[in-house]
Amino acid sequence: MDSPSDLNNAGMHLTDAGRYDEAIAAFARALELSPDNAGLLYNRGEAYRRAGRNAEAQADLEAALAIEGEAPDLLLALGLNAYEADDFDEAERHYERALVLSAAFPEAWNDLGVVKFRKGDYKGARSCFEKAVSLRPDYEEAWFNLRDDYDELGLKRETAAADARLKKLGSRGESDDD
Repeated sequence: MDSPSDLNNAGMHLTDAGRYDEAIAAFARALELSPDNAGLLYNRGEAYRRAGRNAEAQADLEAALAIEGEAPDLLLALGLNAYEADDFDEAERHYERALVLSAAFPEAWNDLGVVKFRKGDYKGARSCFEKAVSLRPDYEEAWFNLRDDYDELGLKRETAAADARLKKLGSRGESDDD
């Protein structure tokens, strides 16, 4: 019989391979053996999210939250799930709470910046992206977002500097449409 750990490892590999239904099944079997395992709930929630099944992801992440309590990574996952469900206010609340618990969390700063950008708060987004890259200077996604935000704000010099930084990091240049 497979152990929860073995099933979790299999589920992680299946998730990474994009085989979400199989991953969800592996995590479900593991949860039958270890029903109060917040890590298994988190991992199954991630598989659900990647499969586009946001309601199920939300349920698993909330169950993990009830077991584990507030943890920055878990709040980040809840924020991402809310963002992907186009609930920007809820996503923003989760990211902000994660940052209360861990202010040096560049992924939360970046994701909060994305929400602010999508809501049209370009100055707020700028502050978030700048914080993310100050915490992790090689954070390409945050540099990409910061460059786009500078461009939206009409800051040509800053846009060019961020674009140069991206090119130095080997990332998407100005000609990319992504």
